[in-house]
Amino acid sequence: MKGRNLKNRAFTLIELLIVILIIGILAGAVLPFVQQYVEESRITRAKQDLDEIKNALIRYENDQRFLYTKSDTHDLIGAYLMNAKPDPWGRPYSIDSTKSLCYSYGPDGIDNTGDEVKAYFRPPLAISRAYWEDSNGTMSVDTGDKLVLRFTRPINIAGGPVLTVATDDLEYLNGNPESNYSNIEHSDNNMTVKLTLDFTANLPGNPPFRPGQDTVKAKDPNTIVDGEGIACRPDQAILIKPR
Repeated sequence: MKGRNLKNRAFTLIELLIVILIIGILAGAVLPFVQQYVEESRITRAKQDLDEIKNALIRYENDQRFLYTKSDTHDLIGAYLMNAKPDPWGRPYSIDSTKSLCYSYGPDGIDNTGDEVKAYFRPPLAISRAYWEDSNGTMSVDTGDKLVLRFTRPINIAGGPVLTVATDDLEYLNGNPESNYSNIEHSDNNMTVKLTLDFTANLPGNPPFRPGQDTVKAKDPNTIVDGEGIACRPDQAILIKPR
């Protein structure tokens, strides 16, 4: 009788070990799915936070009438953002104004490794406004006048001012042959470009555009790029207004 009880007890221990083994196998199989779910939920939360930061940046720039140039959210706290909460991995969110981008470094906590969670807070690079400045007061478009272009994002001037807007980057719709640019000026954190017109080689009375009638747009392709090297949208023609 005693031997039988010992035998039954040993069998129960074996069963317990088998159950533990099965639980371990199941846990090992399920764990990667749980970890993936946790990571996906963190990324979802980061996207929600970035939407909030994006909206705060849009309101800030609309209210203040100048660009947000800080690399963190500090100046947004209070009027535009409730608090400076960290991302789901415990690190602060970053802002890159030259790229119109707010972002988290992502799971690895290192920038520029491909796992960043990003949100753009400005529209894609495009011409939003165009003006003609009658610099010499002749009431007609001629050499020395200026074409002022306002963009939706800062343009990249890393290649030097001469390369930001080339002569063949623009197309004057319903206008005459385009001019050369003898000088290029940048302002408003590189969101505004002022081109000094020079079409002395053209025939007299043959200006590149007629203010108030003609439009201008970026050609396809063009060399006008934003902070990430993305070219200006070529599908938006803007009326050139007199200033």
